[in-house]
Amino acid sequence: MKRWMQPWLLATVGLAACDDGGGATQTPQDAGPDAVVADARVPLADAGVRDTGSAPDMALPDASPPDASPPDAAPDAALIPPRPAPPAAGSLTAPRDWRYARGLIHMHSVHSHDACDGDPKPDGVPNATCLARFRAALCHNRFDYVLLTDHPGSFEDIPFEEAFLHMEGDTWVNGPEGTPIANYIQCPDNHRVLLMPGSEGDLTPVMFTRKPGPGQLRDASPEGVVALRASGALVFQAHTERFTAAELAPLDLDGIEIYNLHANLDPRGELRQLPEVLPDLIDWIRLGAAGPHPDLTYLTIFRENPRALAAFDGLSLDTELLAFAGSDIHENLPPLVRPADGDRIDSYRRLSSWFSNYVLVPEVTPEALRAALVARRLFVTFDLWGPPDRFDFHAEQPDGTVLEQGTVAAFAPGTRLKITPPVVPAGATIQVILWHITPDGPVEISRGSDAVDLEAPEPGPYRVEVRILPGHLRAELGDSADRFLREVVWIYSNPVYLR
Repeated sequence: MKRWMQPWLLATVGLAACDDGGGATQTPQDAGPDAVVADARVPLADAGVRDTGSAPDMALPDASPPDASPPDAAPDAALIPPRPAPPAAGSLTAPRDWRYARGLIHMHSVHSHDACDGDPKPDGVPNATCLARFRAALCHNRFDYVLLTDHPGSFEDIPFEEAFLHMEGDTWVNGPEGTPIANYIQCPDNHRVLLMPGSEGDLTPVMFTRKPGPGQLRDASPEGVVALRASGALVFQAHTERFTAAELAPLDLDGIEIYNLHANLDPRGELRQLPEVLPDLIDWIRLGAAGPHPDLTYLTIFRENPRALAAFDGLSLDTELLAFAGSDIHENLPPLVRPADGDRIDSYRRLSSWFSNYVLVPEVTPEALRAALVARRLFVTFDLWGPPDRFDFHAEQPDGTVLEQGTVAAFAPGTRLKITPPVVPAGATIQVILWHITPDGPVEISRGSDAVDLEAPEPGPYRVEVRILPGHLRAELGDSADRFLREVVWIYSNPVYLR
């Protein structure tokens, strides 16, 4: 390997090699001798909102400003401004009587041992600068909700109330038992971000309403899933590219990742996409300060996770579960590059602007969010290509009954599958693809750029992909546009299940 390539490989390995700091890895129940081993990091009623009170605020020293230049900034150069933040999801046009809520699932904070450059709690106190940057990123990118997934080695050692990252000015939300279940982070512009705790061990439970028992975060078995649900959690599987449908089926999960950034960069993973990504990334780096905006680096990195998609499609034949994208951000890459915008290359702000999970809710509350995730009213959007304004996928039965994404219904002749494409940025082109999931794999039912209204030909799960050639980014890419512009996925829907 050429010496000049080694730092970039180190950076990508650093992004991929995030673990929970100990503990044996476990394989899903009945996975068999050739199973892929999971990395060992790997309804509410009458909830009440209250101001700061019974649970303690985090004790933090004075923090540096959230936008302070990190170690890998370019202090001697004129910094370019950040790219515009995504629009607030609530400002977009959602279908019917819903509103969009945009959020992150699978996020790490100061309560993960490997976050914050491996120093999340210097002298036992939360890293104030890292926490400030975390909060500032959520506010800057206008998220509606964040589901944390801190590693067991740290999560198990703190009082449950500390997992909410509550600070002065935030608002607690109490559950039926009178104890905290959520925290509304207060942003400077009066926007609020709903935050709920979870953990990433052998499984990825989210939205805890009480702390799980000892050892439960490392029990990747059907019994372990049941125990985690007793703590109020929805139980997901992260890093699904490491599993097959047959390995995951016995767990009876609530959801799985169909995309995780680490799969694009992990040299150890089953996809081994790094050799494909690395030449693009090296060419991008060679452009230096004369190249495109650092946020657009994602054009060189993004690849679909076909193994995760195949696992989800296989499971969809016999069961229903949520498909989502996992952000998995730690802010812990070595400071090997000096981005021209002054922000670190792996910042919470930058990486959380790339993709997210939109849910259809009546309002942004813990109850409404949980109901949307349980009902699977969610679609994944790669926000860097643009907001999914007006996107909709649903089915309509002959009697007029609307079947939202995630709905399960008996197949009835005459049921219509309807897709409204998102508003396409000027200069971009899209392909809207309707897939029918069959035992032989996904079968393309339709493809085009217009709205879809067609009769479902037979029973089965149906899901949508919107693919985009992001020509609207050409001006920002300049001379490198022809090198890096390619068709990419913009939206993954959850299926409508016609059984």
